[in-house]
Amino acid sequence: MRKLLWMLALLSSSAMADYRSLADQPLSLEQQGWQHLVFVNIWDSYAGLGPETLVEQLPASFSQQVQRIWVAPDLNVTEAYLRDYQQAFPASKPLLIDHQYQLMRQYDLWQTPAHVLLKDGKVQFSGNGDELQHFIKRLF
Repeated sequence: MRKLLWMLALLSSSAMADYRSLADQPLSLEQQGWQHLVFVNIWDSYAGLGPETLVEQLPASFSQQVQRIWVAPDLNVTEAYLRDYQQAFPASKPLLIDHQYQLMRQYDLWQTPAHVLLKDGKVQFSGNGDELQHFIKRLF
């Protein structure tokens, strides 16, 4: 019986990992607690228009309470380009590739950079950097 329960726990934990990062780490957007999804177009980041500076300047009280996950749409990028991006912007880990804009559509996003805050897998906020800063000030 214990073996069966253990196997079921393993299966359910692997089912919870609904995504894999660029580094092939399992990630779930349904887990307990806060998650901060940062949607980024890497080409904008290289031009200085990405969310990296804003994310670095978020209050420590917020950043310590969230799991941050970077999300890049698969438009005009390869895994090699994304790895280069992570070398240029080391804080951008873990990074998910948003294949066919599945996550952007799921969260009703139409442009990058954008931010989504999840709590226990449920959307608490979705918007741009300025809106995120106002939301954080009210909540954290």
